[in-house]
Amino acid sequence: MWSAAPYAWWLLPAWVLGNALLLTVYRRDLLRLWREPVFRHPVLIIESDDWGAGPLSQASALRDIANVLARHRDAAGRAPVLNLALVLAVPDGPAIQAGAGYHRVCLDAPVFSAVMAALKDGQASGVFALQLHGLEHYWPAALMASNDADVHAWLRQPVPATTEHLPSPLQSRWIDAASLPSNPHTSAAICAAVAEEVQAYTRVFGAPPKVVVPPTFVWTREVESAWAAQGIECIVTPGWRYTGRNAHGMPDGDEGPIVNGDRSGNVTYLARTDYFEPRRGRDAAYALRALARAVVEGRVCLLENHRDNFIAEPEQHRQSLAELDKLYREALTRHADLRFLSSSELGTVLRTRDPQWLVLATRERLPFIWQRLHRAGRLWKLMSLTGLAALGAMIVWAFGAGSAERARRHRS
Repeated sequence: MWSAAPYAWWLLPAWVLGNALLLTVYRRDLLRLWREPVFRHPVLIIESDDWGAGPLSQASALRDIANVLARHRDAAGRAPVLNLALVLAVPDGPAIQAGAGYHRVCLDAPVFSAVMAALKDGQASGVFALQLHGLEHYWPAALMASNDADVHAWLRQPVPATTEHLPSPLQSRWIDAASLPSNPHTSAAICAAVAEEVQAYTRVFGAPPKVVVPPTFVWTREVESAWAAQGIECIVTPGWRYTGRNAHGMPDGDEGPIVNGDRSGNVTYLARTDYFEPRRGRDAAYALRALARAVVEGRVCLLENHRDNFIAEPEQHRQSLAELDKLYREALTRHADLRFLSSSELGTVLRTRDPQWLVLATRERLPFIWQRLHRAGRLWKLMSLTGLAALGAMIVWAFGAGSAERARRHRS
């Protein structure tokens, strides 16, 4: 009769070896989960892109948004901050039509005075934080070289143009997408363009930008170096760096993953975690679920938004405002210790590893890292199959400190 006894002594070494191999294969994922900071309090930040030079309806939309934000206060008595990524110029259509080559109209031109006033009033009241998106939301020479008749018409229309109407590849500023796959810019062109946009921002707002949001999240390390040389402290990412557009026009050349607090020289990376886009079905309920996950995992909830939620048709504008109000109202009800920060302030917290905001002790971090592992996809499934998940649960139970209670309390 066959007996497993002679082979039993192999089981433990085989199990140890198998799990060691699993951890080795997924070491980058594990290190990424570990190195991302753990926050002491729930933190909610919304970043809204594409504001600035563009449709004049932005002025009233910005004032309506500011009024909604002013209704709410976090546990420290602070109003929410909407971080606005600003475009500083659009084409001067009549000048281009007249054959004068590419000309731009900047945000400090008289035509945009109402938009500027709304931006500055919101900034002064503490509900808007301003950050750089780009001098333009495109590379001017790429548009001028395009063979697309609609692009030619867009360039020559009366001021102001709406950049969302451009083909997606041509909205990428830091590559030449006049033809696909895209081509890189020269180093000299990058340095000149970065210096020009930082100088323009400083002229318009009286202080240099500290945070930049790359248009369409297509940029390169060369662009980063140029930003850093101009004093940029934080780069907002989707968790990856896309370095070009492929033959189909899609972002390509993935570099990452990037997590909040990662550094490159003097630059700190911020990573958006999810969306608040009512126009696309990602409403307050969706964002609240993202916040609940972030709380359990000790992460900041950094949500992406765009101006087209608020400057489309009137009904969409009203709906987006109502969803924004609902998001903050419900978030404060569900998370009594909720905090609001600007993206620049988040960068400072991450850069200085401020213990008032971040959990630094390993024992206190463990329960949150464990929750992150639960959503690690294939890695978590394999850990569950091999029994490594059960062993990890015992370690967290035995050594994890009181923060485990917070993880349990907020678990979605």
